[in-house]
Amino acid sequence: MKGGMSISTVQNIYSEIENDILMLNLKPGRLISENSLCTKYNVSRTPIRAVLSRLSGAGLVDIIPKSGSRVSMINMEIVKQIIYERFALESMVLKDYIAVATDSDIKKLEKTVIRLVKSYENTKNFKPDKFKEIDLSMHELWYKKTGHTYLWEQIRKSDSNYTRFCMLDMLECENYEHVILEHRQMYEVIKSRDTSKIEEIVKKHLYGGIERVNAALNNKFDEMFTAY
Repeated sequence: MKGGMSISTVQNIYSEIENDILMLNLKPGRLISENSLCTKYNVSRTPIRAVLSRLSGAGLVDIIPKSGSRVSMINMEIVKQIIYERFALESMVLKDYIAVATDSDIKKLEKTVIRLVKSYENTKNFKPDKFKEIDLSMHELWYKKTGHTYLWEQIRKSDSNYTRFCMLDMLECENYEHVILEHRQMYEVIKSRDTSKIEEIVKKHLYGGIERVNAALNNKFDEMFTAY
Protein backbone atom coordinates (compact mmCIF):
# COMPACT_ATOMS: atom_id res chain seq x y z
CA MET A 1 0.00 0.00 0.00
CA LYS A 2 2.84 2.39 0.77
CA GLY A 3 4.22 2.22 -2.76
CA GLY A 4 1.24 3.28 -4.86
CA MET A 5 -1.80 5.18 -3.72
CA SER A 6 -5.03 5.48 -5.68
CA ILE A 7 -7.03 8.69 -5.75
CA SER A 8 -9.98 6.86 -4.20
CA THR A 9 -7.84 5.73 -1.27
CA VAL A 10 -6.63 9.27 -0.62
CA GLN A 11 -10.24 10.44 -0.83
CA ASN A 12 -11.31 7.79 1.66
CA ILE A 13 -8.63 8.88 4.12
CA TYR A 14 -9.66 12.51 3.66
CA SER A 15 -13.36 11.69 4.18
CA GLU A 16 -12.66 9.69 7.33
CA ILE A 17 -10.53 12.39 8.95
CA GLU A 18 -13.00 15.09 7.84
CA ASN A 19 -15.86 13.18 9.47
CA ASP A 20 -13.85 12.68 12.68
CA ILE A 21 -13.27 16.44 12.84
CA LEU A 22 -16.88 17.41 12.09
CA MET A 23 -18.24 14.88 14.59
CA LEU A 24 -15.72 16.09 17.22
CA ASN A 25 -13.95 12.75 17.45
CA LEU A 26 -10.95 14.98 16.80
CA LYS A 27 -11.48 18.02 19.01
CA PRO A 28 -10.61 21.59 17.96
CA GLY A 29 -7.03 22.42 18.87
CA ARG A 30 -5.90 18.79 18.94
CA LEU A 31 -2.44 18.15 17.49
CA ILE A 32 -2.32 15.79 14.52
CA SER A 33 0.60 13.41 14.23
CA GLU A 34 1.65 12.56 10.68
CA ASN A 35 3.42 9.46 12.00
CA SER A 36 0.24 8.24 13.70
CA LEU A 37 -1.79 8.75 10.54
CA CYS A 38 0.84 6.97 8.44
CA THR A 39 0.68 4.01 10.81
CA LYS A 40 -3.11 4.00 11.01
CA TYR A 41 -3.62 4.01 7.24
CA ASN A 42 -0.42 2.14 6.37
CA VAL A 43 0.74 4.81 3.94
CA SER A 44 3.76 7.07 3.48
CA ARG A 45 3.96 10.73 4.48
CA THR A 46 3.26 11.97 0.93
CA PRO A 47 -0.47 11.07 0.78
CA ILE A 48 -0.97 12.08 4.42
CA ARG A 49 0.50 15.50 3.72
CA ALA A 50 -1.74 15.79 0.64
CA VAL A 51 -4.77 14.99 2.82
CA LEU A 52 -3.74 17.48 5.51
CA SER A 53 -3.22 20.13 2.82
CA ARG A 54 -6.78 19.56 1.57
CA LEU A 55 -8.15 19.67 5.11
CA SER A 56 -6.29 22.94 5.61
CA GLY A 57 -7.89 24.33 2.47
CA ALA A 58 -11.30 23.35 3.84
CA GLY A 59 -10.56 25.23 7.09
CA LEU A 60 -10.49 22.07 9.19
CA VAL A 61 -6.77 21.89 9.90
CA ASP A 62 -4.11 24.50 10.66
CA ILE A 63 -0.66 23.65 9.34
CA ILE A 64 1.94 25.31 11.54
CA PRO A 65 5.39 25.67 9.92
CA LYS A 66 8.07 23.63 11.74
CA SER A 67 5.52 22.56 14.35
CA GLY A 68 3.08 20.25 12.58
CA SER A 69 -0.68 20.33 12.23
CA ARG A 70 -3.67 20.70 14.51
CA VAL A 71 -7.44 20.65 14.18
CA SER A 72 -8.61 24.21 13.61
CA MET A 73 -10.44 26.07 16.37
CA ILE A 74 -14.13 26.94 16.05
CA ASN A 75 -14.51 30.57 15.01
CA MET A 76 -17.48 31.88 17.00
CA GLU A 77 -17.76 35.05 14.94
CA ILE A 78 -18.49 32.92 11.87
CA VAL A 79 -20.94 30.78 13.86
CA LYS A 80 -22.84 33.89 15.01
CA GLN A 81 -23.06 35.25 11.47
CA ILE A 82 -24.38 31.95 10.12
CA ILE A 83 -27.01 31.84 12.87
CA TYR A 84 -27.97 35.43 12.00
CA GLU A 85 -28.33 34.42 8.35
CA ARG A 86 -30.38 31.34 9.16
CA PHE A 87 -32.66 33.29 11.48
CA ALA A 88 -33.56 35.73 8.69
CA LEU A 89 -33.92 32.95 6.11
CA GLU A 90 -35.83 30.46 8.21
CA SER A 91 -38.29 33.08 9.43
CA MET A 92 -39.17 33.88 5.82
CA VAL A 93 -39.39 30.23 4.76
CA LEU A 94 -41.69 29.35 7.66
CA LYS A 95 -44.04 32.20 6.80
CA ASP A 96 -44.09 31.02 3.19
CA TYR A 97 -44.72 27.46 4.36
CA ILE A 98 -47.67 28.45 6.53
CA ALA A 99 -49.21 30.18 3.51
CA VAL A 100 -49.12 27.05 1.32
CA ALA A 101 -49.11 24.07 3.73
CA THR A 102 -52.06 21.69 3.45
CA ASP A 103 -53.53 19.67 6.31
CA SER A 104 -51.61 16.69 4.91
CA ASP A 105 -48.33 18.65 5.06
CA ILE A 106 -48.93 19.62 8.66
CA LYS A 107 -49.71 16.00 9.49
CA LYS A 108 -46.27 15.05 8.14
CA LEU A 109 -44.71 17.61 10.48
CA GLU A 110 -46.59 16.11 13.42
CA LYS A 111 -45.28 12.64 12.55
CA THR A 112 -41.74 14.01 12.39
CA VAL A 113 -42.05 15.51 15.87
CA ILE A 114 -43.36 12.17 17.16
CA ARG A 115 -40.38 10.38 15.58
CA LEU A 116 -38.02 12.87 17.22
CA VAL A 117 -39.54 12.26 20.65
CA LYS A 118 -39.51 8.48 20.25
CA SER A 119 -35.88 8.45 19.12
CA TYR A 120 -34.91 10.27 22.33
CA GLU A 121 -37.12 8.15 24.58
CA ASN A 122 -35.56 4.98 23.20
CA THR A 123 -32.58 5.37 25.53
CA LYS A 124 -31.29 1.84 24.96
CA ASN A 125 -30.73 2.45 21.25
CA PHE A 126 -30.42 6.24 21.27
CA LYS A 127 -28.14 7.56 18.54
CA PRO A 128 -27.33 11.29 18.48
CA ASP A 129 -26.66 11.28 14.73
CA LYS A 130 -30.08 9.72 14.07
CA PHE A 131 -31.70 12.28 16.36
CA LYS A 132 -29.99 15.07 14.40
CA GLU A 133 -31.19 13.67 11.07
CA ILE A 134 -34.81 13.59 12.26
CA ASP A 135 -34.38 17.17 13.52
CA LEU A 136 -33.13 18.29 10.10
CA SER A 137 -35.85 16.36 8.26
CA MET A 138 -38.50 18.61 9.80
CA HIS A 139 -36.75 21.72 8.48
CA GLU A 140 -36.33 20.02 5.11
CA LEU A 141 -40.09 19.57 4.77
CA TRP A 142 -40.83 23.28 4.78
CA TYR A 143 -37.89 24.23 2.55
CA LYS A 144 -38.97 21.73 -0.10
CA LYS A 145 -42.66 22.61 0.14
CA THR A 146 -41.87 26.27 -0.54
CA GLY A 147 -39.57 25.47 -3.46
CA HIS A 148 -36.35 26.41 -1.66
CA THR A 149 -34.53 23.12 -2.24
CA TYR A 150 -31.32 24.88 -3.31
CA LEU A 151 -31.22 26.89 -0.10
CA TRP A 152 -31.70 23.73 1.92
CA GLU A 153 -28.84 22.02 0.11
CA GLN A 154 -26.59 24.97 0.94
CA ILE A 155 -27.57 24.74 4.61
CA ARG A 156 -26.73 21.03 4.62
CA LYS A 157 -23.27 21.93 3.28
CA SER A 158 -22.89 24.37 6.12
CA ASP A 159 -19.59 25.90 7.18
CA SER A 160 -17.45 23.56 9.32
CA ASN A 161 -17.44 26.05 12.22
CA TYR A 162 -21.23 25.92 12.47
CA THR A 163 -21.40 22.15 11.97
CA ARG A 164 -18.94 21.56 14.82
CA PHE A 165 -20.65 24.11 17.05
CA CYS A 166 -23.97 22.27 16.60
CA MET A 167 -22.29 18.96 17.43
CA LEU A 168 -20.73 20.53 20.53
CA ASP A 169 -24.14 21.79 21.63
CA MET A 170 -25.67 18.36 21.06
CA LEU A 171 -22.96 16.10 22.49
CA GLU A 172 -21.50 18.23 25.28
CA CYS A 173 -24.52 20.31 26.33
CA GLU A 174 -26.99 17.49 25.59
CA ASN A 175 -29.56 19.81 24.06
CA TYR A 176 -32.04 17.05 23.15
CA GLU A 177 -34.91 18.14 25.38
CA HIS A 178 -34.52 21.75 24.22
CA VAL A 179 -34.67 20.63 20.59
CA ILE A 180 -37.79 18.54 21.19
CA LEU A 181 -39.56 21.39 23.01
CA GLU A 182 -38.67 23.92 20.30
CA HIS A 183 -39.82 21.61 17.49
CA ARG A 184 -43.09 21.04 19.29
CA GLN A 185 -43.53 24.79 19.60
CA MET A 186 -42.74 25.32 15.91
CA TYR A 187 -45.26 22.64 15.01
CA GLU A 188 -47.96 24.31 17.12
CA VAL A 189 -47.24 27.72 15.55
CA ILE A 190 -47.50 26.20 12.07
CA LYS A 191 -50.64 24.26 12.94
CA SER A 192 -52.35 27.39 14.25
CA ARG A 193 -50.94 29.36 11.28
CA ASP A 194 -49.89 32.12 13.66
CA THR A 195 -47.16 33.98 11.74
CA SER A 196 -46.83 36.56 14.54
CA LYS A 197 -44.85 34.06 16.65
CA ILE A 198 -42.46 32.88 13.93
CA GLU A 199 -39.51 35.16 14.70
CA GLU A 200 -39.73 34.49 18.43
CA ILE A 201 -39.61 30.70 18.19
CA VAL A 202 -37.05 30.58 15.35
CA LYS A 203 -34.75 32.94 17.24
CA LYS A 204 -35.04 30.80 20.37
CA HIS A 205 -34.31 27.66 18.37
CA LEU A 206 -31.25 28.98 16.54
CA TYR A 207 -29.69 31.13 19.27
CA GLY A 208 -30.31 28.66 22.10
CA GLY A 209 -27.06 26.86 21.37
CA ILE A 210 -25.00 29.97 22.06
CA GLU A 211 -26.69 30.40 25.44
CA ARG A 212 -26.17 26.73 26.35
CA VAL A 213 -22.51 26.68 25.33
CA ASN A 214 -21.90 29.98 27.14
CA ALA A 215 -23.45 28.51 30.28
CA ALA A 216 -21.41 25.31 29.96
CA LEU A 217 -18.12 26.99 29.03
CA ASN A 218 -16.69 27.63 32.50
CA ASN A 219 -13.27 27.35 30.86
CA LYS A 220 -14.16 23.81 29.77
CA PHE A 221 -14.44 24.68 26.09
CA ASP A 222 -12.18 27.73 25.94
CA GLU A 223 -9.45 25.86 24.14
CA MET A 224 -11.86 24.99 21.29
CA PHE A 225 -12.79 28.52 20.24
CA THR A 226 -11.25 31.56 18.63
CA ALA A 227 -12.82 35.02 18.52
CA TYR A 228 -15.17 34.09 21.33
